[in-house]
Amino acid sequence: MRIASERLIIGDRITESVFLHTDTPIVEAGKKIGADELRRIKRFLIKEVDIEERPEGLVEDGQEKMIELQDINGNPFEKLVDSYNQVFTSWEQGFAPNTYEALKWVNESMPTAVRREDVLPFFLERGTEAYTVRHAIYRGALAQLLGEAIGKERKMIHEFWTASYFADYGLARIMEWRHTKKYEAMQQEIFHRHPAMAYQALQKDTVISDTVKRLIVQHHERLDGSGYPLKATGDKIMDHTRLFIVADVFAAMTSWRPYREPYTAYDAYCHLKARPMQYDSKYVTLLGQLLLPIDVGDRVLMSNGKIATVARKNVLFDRPVIMYEEHNQQVVKDLMEDRQLNIMQLMD
Repeated sequence: MRIASERLIIGDRITESVFLHTDTPIVEAGKKIGADELRRIKRFLIKEVDIEERPEGLVEDGQEKMIELQDINGNPFEKLVDSYNQVFTSWEQGFAPNTYEALKWVNESMPTAVRREDVLPFFLERGTEAYTVRHAIYRGALAQLLGEAIGKERKMIHEFWTASYFADYGLARIMEWRHTKKYEAMQQEIFHRHPAMAYQALQKDTVISDTVKRLIVQHHERLDGSGYPLKATGDKIMDHTRLFIVADVFAAMTSWRPYREPYTAYDAYCHLKARPMQYDSKYVTLLGQLLLPIDVGDRVLMSNGKIATVARKNVLFDRPVIMYEEHNQQVVKDLMEDRQLNIMQLMD
């Protein structure tokens, strides 16, 4: 039977796979609805689904569990995405940014602390229309995670969130041009202006700090000058922004976009690590350590094609001691010493 998604309860079984924008379903046919499936369907605004006829007694029990899960077990970023979506929508409709509302939002919404187990499971979900909205929250969360790890003061964490709130204001304004010939002819040039558009909208504001304004205008810059809109290089990009840039790029790469599938967290890390001339290596390495714990016993695919097991950790999290079998013999390699061999994929 086909029902509205808000009527779904714990224990319902899906009869037709639920798709959004990709070939991989959000929920597969035959799957029994649990807490994760309920949240996923709600998050991606699925209106109706097909389910099997319910056994007697399932409605009452399942509804009770659903209410309990909604009240107690919600991800801390759910409300941030919902409330920020209202802000972003107002910008698309032509409203100017309000710094007082922004600071109130940050003060009331900024998490007390950010944990890996809250960030990745939520933001690595596949496909969503509101990807720009989610990106602002994802970037803020990663910036907070990095900032807390190196002992940044709470005031600086607040600045990261304020910058992430405003950084894509220019994208909201660009939306109104998307169906014009000017946009089609100058798409990349217009897109590259969006950090400057946000900066210009806030340039004369005295409520937010100069640090926040620099984070906003520089968040697409690269250390080698290949970024935009200013082509800033090296020391002209402040340390806070280097952290913010790493958070921004990792968040973008590991999120679904209409024109591509997301990178895995490890592939995104490897992409950043391979470009030390563009991204600050200390923040790239730190992000990898925080988000990609490689533990003893984990299986990894190596660059020589072997599937190895992590035998011991090292100072660099992605250069552990590994072992694998070759010609019926066990081979042990310390990746701190053998620099020709690299981990290509985390298997577990």
